[in-house]
Amino acid sequence: MRFIYSIFLYILTPFLILRLWWKGRRLPAYRERIAERFCCDGATPANYDVWVHAVSLGEVIAVTPLIEALLAKQYRLLITTTTVTGAERVRLQFADRLTHRYFPYDLPGVTRRFFRMNQIRVGIIVETELWPNMIYAANCPLLLINARLSERSCRGYQKLTWLIKPVLNQFQAIMAQSEMDARRFRDLGADASRVEATGNVKFDLNTQDIDREKYSQMQALWGAERRALILASTHHDEETQILTQAKRLKDHIPGVLILIAARHPERFQTVFSLAESLGFNTGRRSQPETLTPDKDVIILDSLGELLGFYSVSDYAFLGGSFVPVGGHNMLEAIAMQVPVLTGPQVHNFKSIVRDLKTAEAIVMVNDADELISRVIELEKNPAQRNRLIEQATMVLESNKGALSRYLDKIESIIKTSAVSRQ
Repeated sequence: MRFIYSIFLYILTPFLILRLWWKGRRLPAYRERIAERFCCDGATPANYDVWVHAVSLGEVIAVTPLIEALLAKQYRLLITTTTVTGAERVRLQFADRLTHRYFPYDLPGVTRRFFRMNQIRVGIIVETELWPNMIYAANCPLLLINARLSERSCRGYQKLTWLIKPVLNQFQAIMAQSEMDARRFRDLGADASRVEATGNVKFDLNTQDIDREKYSQMQALWGAERRALILASTHHDEETQILTQAKRLKDHIPGVLILIAARHPERFQTVFSLAESLGFNTGRRSQPETLTPDKDVIILDSLGELLGFYSVSDYAFLGGSFVPVGGHNMLEAIAMQVPVLTGPQVHNFKSIVRDLKTAEAIVMVNDADELISRVIELEKNPAQRNRLIEQATMVLESNKGALSRYLDKIESIIKTSAVSRQ
């Protein structure tokens, strides 16, 4: 069955290359380092203690505390990502303290070359990256950490149990975010002895390294006294839905500023043009001279700064929730003491949202009209706003601890491999 899967991938390969080239029209980095994705870039073979695969920006952010902990212990790290936004975050966050490569395509020859080039003591795959050939080719113990599986994804995988069940049982351990996620992995055929609910490392955020002075200085440019609503990780059409309702927000909160951080960098210009076409005086983070008090909207056209901009925001809307994307990580805003509002489509964060809703620590809205109404309501009721922040902070603090459990598991495998080599 894996042979049929591989043939299908070989047929798709030319289209995958064309897709990279097409995406490179707006984000040229997609046209760079393509040879890495086939492990034929002439890289020198190397040894690593830990390989971490974090597919994109969100996964890189989630696993950053774990990577920092591993680096502090002087382990040699290889990090792979699939997207250029993930790659850029790795570069900005870790510089030359580790090695970054693009994740190779899941072709049998490519995956075998990857493990010939990289001798690894333990491999860590973040969340739900189940690539059969890569996992079978691995010459090291594998952990699936911070593993999550939505109900919808589980139903999809159940149609492919002939392929997925053997893959799941190649992992030494599947460390799930919640008991619900763990149950779904077992339902797909994972050996129960391999699966455990370890917790979500996203709760173990580190906010100490943020240069708060830098963001305070930017805030002073547009007016430190102004209230700010940040639209974070937004997707196509969400900005349109919200900006068309924004006049009402301005009527009730004079001087309000809207910060927009689109999820994908290739959309920065599109969102800027949209805001201007709707009549908003619009600035750009990349042009500091435009961060002036007369601006209605500022496009955050940068990477790796979302936590910092949360620190100068008064309300946060998490994108990907008015469209069928499944939402994005709201814990970063909570960690920065910002009340969170989100749309109804949050299936990627179901357990987190459930806990927050139970604690009355998040505002769920159905559409942009309700979003604006609830922001206005919170602005008029500071006690309610403060209660949201307090309750959300309690949820965040009570769920910390997954980081240490993941670190203990990784170190136990490294120590075992060291003993076996003696």
